[in-house]
Amino acid sequence: MADPDSIARIIDQQWAFIEQHCNNYQVRILDAIRRCRTPALGGHLYRCDSCQKIHHRYNSCRNRHCSRCQNTQKEQWIQQRQQQFINTHYYHLVFTLPHQLNQLCIAYPRQLYALLMKTAWQTIDAFGWNHKFLGAQTGATIVLHTWGSNLSFHPHVHCIVPGGGVTINGKWKNAKGNGKFLFPVKGLSKKFKGLFIAQLNNFFLFQGLDHTQQLIQQIKALKWNVYAKPPFGGKQALVRYLARYTHNIAISHHRIIDHNQKKVAFHYKDYRQAAQKKVINLSPQEFIRRFSLHFLPRGFCRIRHYGILSAAWKQRVFPHPPTTEKINWKDYWKTRGLNVEQCPKCKNGRLLCIGIIEPVRGPPYSKTITPLQR
Repeated sequence: MADPDSIARIIDQQWAFIEQHCNNYQVRILDAIRRCRTPALGGHLYRCDSCQKIHHRYNSCRNRHCSRCQNTQKEQWIQQRQQQFINTHYYHLVFTLPHQLNQLCIAYPRQLYALLMKTAWQTIDAFGWNHKFLGAQTGATIVLHTWGSNLSFHPHVHCIVPGGGVTINGKWKNAKGNGKFLFPVKGLSKKFKGLFIAQLNNFFLFQGLDHTQQLIQQIKALKWNVYAKPPFGGKQALVRYLARYTHNIAISHHRIIDHNQKKVAFHYKDYRQAAQKKVINLSPQEFIRRFSLHFLPRGFCRIRHYGILSAAWKQRVFPHPPTTEKINWKDYWKTRGLNVEQCPKCKNGRLLCIGIIEPVRGPPYSKTITPLQR
């Protein structure tokens, strides 16, 4: 059975390495993850009304990079998206940067990630207005991903695009692929490459960076690929699939097989070999280094909506959105097999809150902190 605290335990064990080799922002995120659901963050005391057993439940860190703090947010996001479906096919496009730009993305993550999302949308928008394919204003929900299955650094964006758009006359128009394809991927690749390199040149000039022309010539010589998947079978499949990319982090505890002071072993999919499931062994230090690479810049929005899926178009596309009742999340999770009010010991009693556990006061992290109790 997977240990839900495995990532936190790895961070705890490597805390001395983290303080020496990670920057302050990374240290704060890692410290939040290792403190998640421990006495350090405080919590509540509960007593079972049947067996009288006392239970401690500690608060979560609520950090968006923590694998244990995104489930309710993900379900809430799914409920919101289900109210904004257009009755058409949806397509999945993936725009990827060549690995030669990895070091530049690490050095300037906020600027390069934003440029990647912007040029991906500009490419889709240009093809949408092209009368050969659509000739209308289309839209896209774009989600940033920076990792491969083995935790390698792999910046790319997943784009969900409706198979149609709104013409300048305000009428809906379906794409001309008859539900089989949206836009030609070779054309998308060339357009995306040209737009990104042109704006990357502008970025270099704005930053005053020298010796960049060699990098420009290197990536110009490469073949850039845009990946396109077949249209989705249904709305429910679409939103569940997209949620895997919107509220996910580089790795969850379910994939970790074993860890100790010398290695961390976890499952990954080798997409170069037909997505075969394999096991990779990393040193704990390398695991921490790779994991930290995927922390988003402070305040960076990784989910963005463009065109007819943007906020500016909502009133036009959905003039009368259906009203939704406020969800009782306790009841919701109960229907999914998780009853948070049930006593985990006797399985019969109901947990009653009898007190509050105060959080540990002090700085967000300290070199004197010992491994946390769990």
